[in-house]
Amino acid sequence: MTTQTTTATKISFGSFTIERKYSHKPERVFRAFEDPEAHYRWFVSGEGWEIANYTHDFRVGGHEHGKFRPVGHPSTFGNDTWHLEIIKGQRIVSAYTMSVDGKPFSHSLATIELVADGPNDCKLTYTEQGAYFGGEGEQEIKNRKTGCEELFGKLEIELKTHS
Repeated sequence: MTTQTTTATKISFGSFTIERKYSHKPERVFRAFEDPEAHYRWFVSGEGWEIANYTHDFRVGGHEHGKFRPVGHPSTFGNDTWHLEIIKGQRIVSAYTMSVDGKPFSHSLATIELVADGPNDCKLTYTEQGAYFGGEGEQEIKNRKTGCEELFGKLEIELKTHS
């Protein structure tokens, strides 16, 4: 076990929920998380980002890891995700840590629920409970929610262009 010897920063606790409706069945939405190429397109890559590395290990107990930076930015950001529960086509529960230059700035528990909403639609409900470091309090939580909303917008594009 490793113990860090750094000065503690202010910690904020918060949770938020995002609901989205997609014109695809839950099984199709689930595949966008499960398939490594699809997941890379909507979750990892993006204009203005340099990806140093990324691994996709989508299984219970699996660990996903990514390092990336905005183009021209000196700092490297990290995302380490551990999948705790996966029920195919229905639910994904993960714990993840975000870091900058190797120093964590948040730890979160994320739950994704996928439910049929009509014959060909899916309601996605994302709930995050987190510990956010850095002293920005409510603003940090709002920023994370905004980032997640942007990702679910990219998921919608993925579903429309790669069905």
